[in-house]
Amino acid sequence: MRRLDRSWTRPRPTRHQVRTDVLIGIATALVSVASVEVYASASGASMGWKGVEAYLWFGLVGLALCGRRRFPLTVLLLVSAVFVVIGERLLELGVVFTVQMAMFAALYAAWAWSRAPRALWAVTWLVLIGMFGWLLWSLNNGTMAPLGEQTGLLPPKVALVIYSLAINVVYFFGAIAWGQSAYLSARRSAMVADQRERERAVQGLEQQQAVQMERVRIARDLHDVVAHHVSGIGVQAAGAGRLLESRPDRAREALTAIETSSRQAVSQMHQIVGLLRSDDEAPSADRGPQPGLADVEALAVTTERPAVVVDVVGTPFPVPDTVGLSLYRVAQEALSNVRRHSGATSARITVRYLTDSGERPAVEVEVLDDGPTRTDPSGESGGFGLDGIRERAGMHGGIADIGPRPSGGFRVRVRIPVDQEDA
Repeated sequence: MRRLDRSWTRPRPTRHQVRTDVLIGIATALVSVASVEVYASASGASMGWKGVEAYLWFGLVGLALCGRRRFPLTVLLLVSAVFVVIGERLLELGVVFTVQMAMFAALYAAWAWSRAPRALWAVTWLVLIGMFGWLLWSLNNGTMAPLGEQTGLLPPKVALVIYSLAINVVYFFGAIAWGQSAYLSARRSAMVADQRERERAVQGLEQQQAVQMERVRIARDLHDVVAHHVSGIGVQAAGAGRLLESRPDRAREALTAIETSSRQAVSQMHQIVGLLRSDDEAPSADRGPQPGLADVEALAVTTERPAVVVDVVGTPFPVPDTVGLSLYRVAQEALSNVRRHSGATSARITVRYLTDSGERPAVEVEVLDDGPTRTDPSGESGGFGLDGIRERAGMHGGIADIGPRPSGGFRVRVRIPVDQEDA
């Protein structure tokens, strides 16, 4: 009975579908009238009242199909009634293929497009009982076909009944099965479309939440990384004001410190504000310090897949808080991608302090895994992903190298130059 489930209400046909039905109905009416003329010319069959009755009934059958999707049950009842009338009044024309096709199409459309399950069952049973009852009555009265002498295993009348019933069972129930199949196919398509729409809505919400979280993070950075420079400037300025006349050398030192702090504050503020997407204010309840390079080791995990190892190469030196925070986020995001998109069993995070002669000192974070990659980490996942990593690198004038490794697995490497005096 699951195959006959009608719990889903199919949407009404579109204007385009209605226009198509009208054109098909008109074309069917013309073809039906033409088929009657051809058949009658070949067989000499009677055309009924004043020689035009057949044209009227066959034309009506075709025109009825204009509403097969808008009014499927009404069309089924009308076509069934005309089918019986043709069989009674114009017996010889009842075998013309166009009226047979119209009856099949009406029953198919009822099961494919009806939006009233109870009415569908009632009309279907009414049509089936009426059609098969009329068929048996016609066979019993000998109006269907003349019977000859018995030449086979079965008496002619029994054989005719069996043959006619078999054909009509296939005919009527075939139309019902085809229509129900079309209904179920439309329901599956609608469910898939609805699921995709829900997924797009959820994805859009997740993207908005990710943007909001990023704004909150930047607000925290502005408070925790820049505020101490501003407060230090206030303290130094107050001290310089008191020492300006009595100890000018000390006042000069304080003013120099103010200059350095203000330059660092402006530089770091520009870097942080560069990530802002809008001017919306995002309140933050948590004003604690943000993680830095020293916290990368806390990402090491060996008790779950993938096992994570953290290496530190080179002699550590002080780096600006914004750089340390960005590199920490790079390692965190890259490791999250490994868990979300890769079947890797192990990952390695390497922090490198680079002080080669002739080049500016730099700090590098590299995350490697042994793959394989199950899904594309650059695809839409509701967050910033690899684009966010590239943004962090570019914000500090660094470079990002992201992609699959020739030997397998995936690599994320970010290098950021550092000025020691800004640290």
